[in-house]
Amino acid sequence: MVAFLVAFQVAGQIKFKTYTSATDTFYWKRYEHFAKPGKVNLSRYTAGKGSRIIDRFLKKNLSLFPQFTNDSARQNTVKNLRKSLYPMDLNGDRQPDMIFSGFSGGESAITQIFLNRNDSFELVFEDYQYITTLNMVNGALHSMAIADPGCCDAYLCFMRDYTVRKEGNSLSFVKGKQIAWYHFTERPKDILKTPVAWSAVYDSMLIRASAALLNEPYNPYLETYGNIIAGYTQKIRGVALARQTDANGLEWYYVEIIPECRPRKSIFYEIGKYPTFIRGWVEGNEIIIRK
Repeated sequence: MVAFLVAFQVAGQIKFKTYTSATDTFYWKRYEHFAKPGKVNLSRYTAGKGSRIIDRFLKKNLSLFPQFTNDSARQNTVKNLRKSLYPMDLNGDRQPDMIFSGFSGGESAITQIFLNRNDSFELVFEDYQYITTLNMVNGALHSMAIADPGCCDAYLCFMRDYTVRKEGNSLSFVKGKQIAWYHFTERPKDILKTPVAWSAVYDSMLIRASAALLNEPYNPYLETYGNIIAGYTQKIRGVALARQTDANGLEWYYVEIIPECRPRKSIFYEIGKYPTFIRGWVEGNEIIIRK
């Protein structure tokens, strides 16, 4: 194992190669990446007479969407807004509520949920990007997940789970697990049927984007070496989600690390705002599988 401090601070002990975008692009093409999480098909859940419901909603709430009415370039119009509205009963009161999923006015998409209060609509949920899973139980929204694959120069993907609590005709959204992974993370070939607990053998450990020992070249954009995405200076633990063996017979595990273990240095941003489970690859001989 390349020691954590060596990999991140002492370039002299790693054969240095000049980084170029061509070098970087070539390496990440060697394996299949995780695809961006798909968007749930909200049209499957929409209520009947959707056009009339949308008309009623916009009559009193059009001012909430200035990105569709004040855009001087007119690239996004009210017609586009209508295509981003999904009327559906979310609290089981047989009244159509409303989900907006679309253009936020900035670089990211946004999801907003409005509950129908007969004479008005109440905004009860808002998060950036889009819904990737949505679960209804007994006619009411029970849980959902928001996928945030980033935009522009973002290189991380986040998944945020929400549990929905129903109190009368009201809904409250409780944020649960948040997961993060690097866009160019290698997609595992052998997914474990059941995740298994593991703990680190050593008190220093490197997490990688792929199942390979790659310690060069230095990437100035990510400020890291090779495929290293995080380094820890404590014994860490979590669950293993997949495993595979490389061409040299070395066993690798694709793992999820609990938020209580914070990396000493990593490429992960915004993980201090909310407890985040980091995912990546580790060498099999550096962890102990708990059975």
